[in-house]
Amino acid sequence: MLVHIFIKNFGIIDQLKTDFQAGLNVLTGETGAGKSIIVDAMQLALGGRAHTDQVRAGAKKAIVQAAFDINGIDCFSSLLEEQGVERPEDGVLILSREISRSGKNICRINGQVVPLAFFRSIGKNMVDMHMQHEQNSLLDQNKHRLLLDRFGGAKLLNALDEVKDVFLRWKKARDNFKMLHENAEERASRVELLNYQIEEIEQAGLVPGEDEELTGEKNMLVNSENIALLAARAHMMLYEGDNGCVPVVELMAGAVDALKSLVELDKRVGNILAVLENSLYQVEDAARELAGYRDGIEYNPQRLEAVEERLEQIGKLKKKYGATLPEILKYLDSARSELASLEDCSELTDAAGRELEELEAAYVRAAALLSTARREAAGSLEKAVTRELLSLEMGGVKFKAVFSDIEGPSQDGAERVEFLISPNPGEPLKPLSKIASGGELTRIMLAIKVLLAGSDDLPVLVFDEADTGVGGRALQAVAEKMAHLGKQRQVICVTHSPQIASYAGAHYRVVKEIEGERTLTKVEPLDAQGRLKELARMLGGKKVTEITLKHAGQMLRTASES
Repeated sequence: MLVHIFIKNFGIIDQLKTDFQAGLNVLTGETGAGKSIIVDAMQLALGGRAHTDQVRAGAKKAIVQAAFDINGIDCFSSLLEEQGVERPEDGVLILSREISRSGKNICRINGQVVPLAFFRSIGKNMVDMHMQHEQNSLLDQNKHRLLLDRFGGAKLLNALDEVKDVFLRWKKARDNFKMLHENAEERASRVELLNYQIEEIEQAGLVPGEDEELTGEKNMLVNSENIALLAARAHMMLYEGDNGCVPVVELMAGAVDALKSLVELDKRVGNILAVLENSLYQVEDAARELAGYRDGIEYNPQRLEAVEERLEQIGKLKKKYGATLPEILKYLDSARSELASLEDCSELTDAAGRELEELEAAYVRAAALLSTARREAAGSLEKAVTRELLSLEMGGVKFKAVFSDIEGPSQDGAERVEFLISPNPGEPLKPLSKIASGGELTRIMLAIKVLLAGSDDLPVLVFDEADTGVGGRALQAVAEKMAHLGKQRQVICVTHSPQIASYAGAHYRVVKEIEGERTLTKVEPLDAQGRLKELARMLGGKKVTEITLKHAGQMLRTASES
């Protein structure tokens, strides 16, 4: 609840400090005393729009601070943690707003500077302001669904939580599928290319080192005639002789025979004989191998063509996939791995599509259950509001919650909710903003707030001149409802109505005084005698008489007994 407000240099307020109590608090005073300025200051402290002309004349800046007791209220913990603001140990949360003539705007929560948007979000979760056609939550259609859901209680809120959970999972699955699907065309093109490349390399049947062997074979085939001639000449010179020349083998054999005879005469040349005999054997072997080599050489144009075609095929692959056969084979392994990964991705896309379909079906089921629960709650709310309005002297009013479909999945369900009323029998149902007067809105809001008192999480309600447009028995009914509401929520009400003021648990009088040449607004908490006099003034005007005092006393006794 709001426990304290401090205002400095705001409008005609020089400096003001006021403590508020639990239950129903009322602010009364003469017209123009500054009651609405105090409400404006409250709005500023909750994140409302700031204007430089709100700074008191002659001052450089205005300051408004509102201290709230948030003990037992858990919804603020996560909000504060998001901004790095520690929850106060004493449970008192201080919202401070400073505006200067230069337009500078500083927001603080427990002394820590925070962004205005965050500051405002805290304020909206703290106080529900009800002005005459200003910031009234009943005029915001987006809040009608929230009010209905709260009224529906645990069953409806559990159904809403289920819809939110399924929606978030569906949204995540949709984004994942979209990401995978958007790349599907590019992925398919890549798969096609990889399949072609892998097939091309595999069909080539490459063998490491074969390009070098083929190059050597090609060299042999191209030079086969010259190779055969050279081999034949070498063989002839070694074994057959050439142009009347004695072959090398015969010459070496003659030398061996001569050395054998020499050894018989001189044993010292035995080693020379052994070397020469061994050389003769080697030359004979070389001659025989040359003969075989010569006989094996032939000119084969078909084989040469085949070798050249194979080398050309390998050359093309080298241009595409690597400078050497090992590099080509390495690229083949890489392409196979990438293809497997892309095929897995395709399977993931299919799986993501199936998951998305399943979650869409789950959302439809969850949203249908939520819609059923809302329609049941709407029927109960319509009857309950009608019953409450009857007690507020609005028996002819017809109240209805109307549903309209939302296109596409939403975390709030499949429908919008709007409250419509028909203020008089026979008139069509229309939006509240188009036909409801300030007094009617106040009573409708009171009816709904009374019904939601056990589930509404806003701890403070502020009504600015809730009695406007309400009189007679209806005004008495409004006073009683506010008192009833004050038993479950803190209510702060600016009023000109003695009926409402008589039900207050805490009564404050706003007075305007002139000190020197300055006009000042002050707030005075009233004791029992002060309340009696203030109610008498409200009943009879400036002149307080015994009759008005007696009437005021009777009103206080009636209120205390109710």
